[in-house]
Amino acid sequence: MSADWKQVTRLDRSSLVTWLRSSEPHDVQWTGNEWLGVLQLFTWHLSQEGAEVAPAEWPAYSAAYDVLLDRTQRADGIDAREAAVRRLLLTAVALTHTVPTREVALLDPRHAIDAFNAALPMRTAEAARVAPQWRLLGPEDMRRLVRAAGLVTAARALKPYLDETDAGSRAFAAELAAWERDVLVHLRSELPPS
Repeated sequence: MSADWKQVTRLDRSSLVTWLRSSEPHDVQWTGNEWLGVLQLFTWHLSQEGAEVAPAEWPAYSAAYDVLLDRTQRADGIDAREAAVRRLLLTAVALTHTVPTREVALLDPRHAIDAFNAALPMRTAEAARVAPQWRLLGPEDMRRLVRAAGLVTAARALKPYLDETDAGSRAFAAELAAWERDVLVHLRSELPPS
């Protein structure tokens, strides 16, 4: 099939995965918005139809997702932080339909944790230090804090799927708890006294 964007966006779930795993997507010169549209379609399919994906099909779906994230980033449809958010959320959604496995990136919370760590624009210690006076931050630091907090908020979707026997997962859970306790509490809207 030729890489006609409208035709690709009309593909069913299985056909979309087959197309993404072919050599054709590597040569397609779509805009970032066009790739983002396909990424959103793929995400919708897995969110709505993930229960129908057979265990043996997940490796192909995961590989297709990796291609799609890569192409969307290369076309400037998303940045690394947005790619990490999407991976965190889709991993959590996929794991509602199947079990975690280290053999499939999309079903391995550690892979999403690695993306989180690579994209986090502000480390926990710095965020905890500046969060109490976040309103006094300069625009760039405030932007970094807000982007980090958004990434952490997405990462919380993985908490039910973390392996307590894995040291990296335990460290990640502790980091999320630190963000909740020391950072996010300061960024929430202030409620009037009751």
